[in-house]
Amino acid sequence: MEQARLWTAAASSQVELFAARFERFAFDRHSHEQLSVGVIEQGAEGLHVVGGKVVIPAGQLVVLNPGQVHTGFAAAESGWRYRMFYFDTAMVEELAREHLGTSEVWFPETAVRDAHLFSRMRRVHQAQEQAGDPLTAESLLLEGLGAVLRRHARTGPSSAVGRPESRQGADLARQLLHDRWADPVTVAELSAAAGMPRTTLIAAFRRAYGLPPHAYLLRLRANRARRLLLAGQRPADVAVAAGFADQAHLTRICKRYFGVTPGAIRP
Repeated sequence: MEQARLWTAAASSQVELFAARFERFAFDRHSHEQLSVGVIEQGAEGLHVVGGKVVIPAGQLVVLNPGQVHTGFAAAESGWRYRMFYFDTAMVEELAREHLGTSEVWFPETAVRDAHLFSRMRRVHQAQEQAGDPLTAESLLLEGLGAVLRRHARTGPSSAVGRPESRQGADLARQLLHDRWADPVTVAELSAAAGMPRTTLIAAFRRAYGLPPHAYLLRLRANRARRLLLAGQRPADVAVAAGFADQAHLTRICKRYFGVTPGAIRP
């Protein structure tokens, strides 16, 4: 039976947690705003990322940089069971400065073979499900993320950059989407903001962010909806606030991007 749950860690509002068991479900292409770190407990998960297909079997970790576009699907006949952490950027930067001396970090490997870290992060995640001492629970989160950074992070900017002029235009278009995520936006407006022809902009945007502008905007709205749901707002109200046509539309998007319906996303 397929099951999934997404919630905010009781010990820290800067960490979201996900636990799921999937057999046939597959995620659409999407990305997360946060650093995503997970442990595959059973079966195997497959992902399509820039550069090809990656398979993460049980006993390994999956690590995805913020904004890294990927899919997710069963890579074993039995499906896969896993646990995920989504660490806010501010938290990652704080611990990166403490442990590595810089806030600018990234992770080169999506599939990570590290038996010690796997066991540690699995225990940390399990501990968050217990209503025990919040000081202990938060300490485990901080220590776990610190270990992830020390053992596998790289410092400096990511190597995924495009031509300077096209990247600058894509960045300007991206900023417009972030400024007006709740409003209708046209390609002509994005083109004007970027100072680039429409078709050139769309291609440059896809190279820079892994998604065309319309899909990126949908992801922004989905992430906004997720935060509102985690804050305890009703799905019907969230659908309106996040710019979706109706609650049914919100439900479809949450299932495609997060693997759960709005009712399973709660504080």
